[in-house]
Amino acid sequence: MAGRTGGTAATRTCGDGSEFTGRSDAPFEPRSTVDFWTYIVEGETVTAFTTPHLPDATTAEEAVHYLRMLALERILGRRVDDEQLVQAGLVALVLDVEAPTLPTLAGLRVREQRQAVGLFEQVLDELGITPELPADHTEIRWELVRWWLRLIANGSMAPLAGGEVMAYDGWAALGEVVALGPLAELVRDPAYVPADKRLPPAERNRAIIAEAERLLAGAWPPSEPYSG
Repeated sequence: MAGRTGGTAATRTCGDGSEFTGRSDAPFEPRSTVDFWTYIVEGETVTAFTTPHLPDATTAEEAVHYLRMLALERILGRRVDDEQLVQAGLVALVLDVEAPTLPTLAGLRVREQRQAVGLFEQVLDELGITPELPADHTEIRWELVRWWLRLIANGSMAPLAGGEVMAYDGWAALGEVVALGPLAELVRDPAYVPADKRLPPAERNRAIIAEAERLLAGAWPPSEPYSG
């Protein structure tokens, strides 16, 4: 499926002059958001939101897996911007993934990015990813939850932002599954948390990362809540 391994992650220059390497080393900025139980009660959804992350692939196999995750997000209706598809193609190309259409996808200029979806889907076909994509949305959500947790654990997605993605399109969408409850509770808006249970932002970030790591270390999908 994938090409040769052994490449290095793509490096790009961001608008602030810093280098984009597929991983963020900057300190996480805490932010307050609308309580996610409010969205559920009011029947709204954040499914259309983009997953705020940096690509973490360092091998061809991981780059192909990343393409698969973006494909799964698109199946669920989560927004995957054209720029993200091009970026994923660039990462795969640098890491020696081989697909005839991949150089075209990776080389799209800004004014050409409207072609990204069609080229992305063609790359999926060429790599044999398309026929392997599950149709069951529950199965897709569990696979994405695991990916989101990995992004949180390895520093590619800010803990609070990643936890919110998991809470909205994972925990809530899966029927408020008990095993994911502790992490969902950690990202609840502090305004809705009793004062004696609120954590300082830095401590909350550490707790989210620790819970993500705990979930990843256990059986998958998780079936029991944390009792420690």
